[in-house]
Amino acid sequence: MQVAFRKVLSFLVLCLTPVTPALAQTQSTTSSVNDLAVALVRVKSEQEQEALLTRKDDLNNSALLRALKSLSDPLVQKGEYNEALRISNLAVRVAEKTGDRMPLAMALYEVGAIQARRVPPKEAVSNLEKSLAIFEELGAKKEQAQALLAMAIAYDNDRRRDLSIKTGEKALVLSQELGERELTARIFNALGTAHTELGNVESGFEYYHKARTLSEQLNDKVTLNQVLNNIGRLYTAQGRYAEGLDYLHKSLKIVEDMGPAADRRSLANKLQSIGLIYRRQGRLDQALAYARRSLAIFEETDDKFGVANIQNNIGVILKAQGSYVEALELFHKAMQGYEALKATPGVARSWNNIGDTYRLQGRYEEALEPLQKGLRLREQMKDRGGISLSLNNLGRLYQHQGKYAEMLEVSRRAAHLSESLNDSEELWGAQERIGRALAGLGQPAEAREHFLAAISTLEFMRRNVAGGEQQQQSFLENRLSPWHGLIDLLVSQGKHTEALTYAEQSKARVLLDTLQTGRANVRQTLSKEEQQAEEQHRRSLVSLNSQLTTEVRRDKPDATRLAELKKEVEKARLEYEDFETRLYLAHPELRVQRGDAPIIKSEELTSLLPDASSALLEYVVGEQQTYLFVVTRDKPDVSVYTLPIKRDELARQAEAFRLQLAGRDLGFRASAGKLYDVLVKPAESQLRGKTNLIIAPDNTLWDLPFQALVGARNRFMIEDAAITYAPSLTVLREMTKRRKIQTGPATLLALGNPGVSNEIAKRAALRDGKLQPLPEAEQEVKALARLYGTSHSKVYVGADAREDRVKSEASRARILHFATHGILNNASPLYSHLALANGGAGEDGLLEAWELMQMDLQADLAVLSACETARGRIGAGEGMIGLSWAMFIAGVPSIVVSQWKVESAGTRDLMVNFHRSLISKPKAAKTEALRQSALRLMKNPETSHPFYWAGFILVGDGR
Repeated sequence: MQVAFRKVLSFLVLCLTPVTPALAQTQSTTSSVNDLAVALVRVKSEQEQEALLTRKDDLNNSALLRALKSLSDPLVQKGEYNEALRISNLAVRVAEKTGDRMPLAMALYEVGAIQARRVPPKEAVSNLEKSLAIFEELGAKKEQAQALLAMAIAYDNDRRRDLSIKTGEKALVLSQELGERELTARIFNALGTAHTELGNVESGFEYYHKARTLSEQLNDKVTLNQVLNNIGRLYTAQGRYAEGLDYLHKSLKIVEDMGPAADRRSLANKLQSIGLIYRRQGRLDQALAYARRSLAIFEETDDKFGVANIQNNIGVILKAQGSYVEALELFHKAMQGYEALKATPGVARSWNNIGDTYRLQGRYEEALEPLQKGLRLREQMKDRGGISLSLNNLGRLYQHQGKYAEMLEVSRRAAHLSESLNDSEELWGAQERIGRALAGLGQPAEAREHFLAAISTLEFMRRNVAGGEQQQQSFLENRLSPWHGLIDLLVSQGKHTEALTYAEQSKARVLLDTLQTGRANVRQTLSKEEQQAEEQHRRSLVSLNSQLTTEVRRDKPDATRLAELKKEVEKARLEYEDFETRLYLAHPELRVQRGDAPIIKSEELTSLLPDASSALLEYVVGEQQTYLFVVTRDKPDVSVYTLPIKRDELARQAEAFRLQLAGRDLGFRASAGKLYDVLVKPAESQLRGKTNLIIAPDNTLWDLPFQALVGARNRFMIEDAAITYAPSLTVLREMTKRRKIQTGPATLLALGNPGVSNEIAKRAALRDGKLQPLPEAEQEVKALARLYGTSHSKVYVGADAREDRVKSEASRARILHFATHGILNNASPLYSHLALANGGAGEDGLLEAWELMQMDLQADLAVLSACETARGRIGAGEGMIGLSWAMFIAGVPSIVVSQWKVESAGTRDLMVNFHRSLISKPKAAKTEALRQSALRLMKNPETSHPFYWAGFILVGDGR
């Protein structure tokens, strides 16, 4: 702070250049006054300040007040309210000594205006009323309007919205009478906030747009920044995330252009609002990054309310991630901060979040009291938005307890409030819980209507998600419960075909939209400046990736350096994703039309079955049970089997079985039989004789190797049927539409055993993250070169198997084959990658999933002959997000990928046999070719364990 004061003082002194003796005397006096102002501010005790004032017999109080204001104003502008308030209170004491009413009124106004900005706005109204009385006495109408505006802001921050509107309207009459357009714009903005907070959304928008028009005409950046921010927050509350993020970034640009003079608290609040959008879109890593940036500013400016708010927000993110203990710690810290400030809205927020976390921990009895405490406080404050949120959380608790009557009552109240506030996020949850309560109370027709209403609200929100495919795919992950509730209802009513329709509507929506309407080509639309910025982000990420890879491959990596590089890489990734999201905001033409792709109809289902020996199997994993839908040609009506296994238990068994196979456990058969009995046996009679199974898994079933389940006669499923995985049946329909009629030999692009530095072993058994040489992988692709012939294949090995070659040549190949190391990134699956050689300018040798997504591929088949390429993060509803999902986005309809860390020699034999079958029987299905290759390994005693032959699956179009 002292450095800032010295700068102000130096500026004031240097700007005064003596020219005449009289001017010199004036300047000397001014300098003396400014010196005194700085000295008074530096002194902390009132006694020392009084001593300084007393010694100045010739004190010019008016000049001193101006000097103090010149020190306070920049602090207010930057949001440093505590120090600004201390200086302004000092100005009140100086003004009281003058005996002049106007300076005193102005000083009281400055104090009240600063207090009005804080939450809670302690003593703001009292000081502003004192100043207003003097302004009225003196007939100072402009000052009256300013004081009334500050009072309106104070009332709003104290959640007294009716008083805020009434006071703001008085201010508006005066400002318009005086023709004070800048002041009028600020009043419009304040009235917009009060009206929207009160639920008068249309009036709020009207005032905001008036404020925006005026501030743009006047080039008033300060007010324009506030207005854009408020419009962005309002759109966010309505679930219109793309528009909300657009306005928030426009506002952020104004603040960034202001530089050091910008209001730091305004910046922190803006970052907080942007983080909220990312959280609601399911991008929790981005939300956390923004929250931490915001927290740093609030701590820097000593904004205790802001700190408590961010602690609360970070707790909400951790709660969403399942870190309940850490979330509770932050909620209790935030509670302490709110209580110290007597900030009742924050206390209510903390009680609400604590109760909801208890619910998620299964502590239902403990959850009720804090939830009710939060609700009571919000009802006392008449906080309609907060009441809606508390009621929804109570509804969730009652749902877990099976208290349908109580659940229905609170959910109906929540729906009414959220609808009046146009709050889509709270509305869909209330609508869904009304549906579940009505279903539990035996009212299926009414329940159906509310499930459909919740789905409609979510579809509206989904169409308004900000960003590209990465942002879109996470949106529905935690919002599938209305679909699941409706499926439960329809199955119970025997409406199986309709239930399957809604199961399909809940799956692979981003992938479906992309297949239906095409993927946006971002780079073609960028300006030169955007291209340069994009290239800078990319090069930064490539450089950090290269440094991290080099460190990882050392014989003895430096743990400290490794941790630092991982943090830097994560930061660069988030910045790149954020930049890409902003590109979509700047170029609305890039947005894919969402929700328009038609869901598959019942009469189309059999068209997906190539013959009578085929069957479609679709799973829907619910919290309490799982459904299996089956369609066959000899029984075209949809059959449904209810599998009595809970989601958590199914996940546990499926993962345990996968790990048994990946670990070459000889005791796997008991698990294989148990899972078969749960997942397949109920439909065994309908599936008898079916030799081609197309499976649309759900949730953790994406990780399950169905091919290795053991059924009747102690036989593996793959012994009796070829198995294909599909993201959804509707997506499969779109993929089959892309099936090309081949008129000539297939063209192959294959890369194997890419050269890497710092090799420490001559060969490796697994194609995992050690990045050791893979001689079998090299043999694999060279064998493929002989199979396809030199005129129809391009094969690169060692140092020639470069990333830049893939990017330049892959679009011309009909078959892509990668025999290399695959590295899974569970935390950020679109950064899972295939390891290639480092050659090529601007490339790091890591072909990451997000880079694959940006490619335009024409291949019919891609084979990722590496470890765990079928895996990633299971995005509920969207499927397995990772390398295979990225390949689909890039345009490849059929992909062979692995479910665990595969063995190199066995993989070589499996892949060579697979391609040999494709070439020798060009009309045979790809899935059957993979099956035959797996059976050959199964018959070999050395590779009979499923570890060797069951690791690879075909996802997509298996024909």
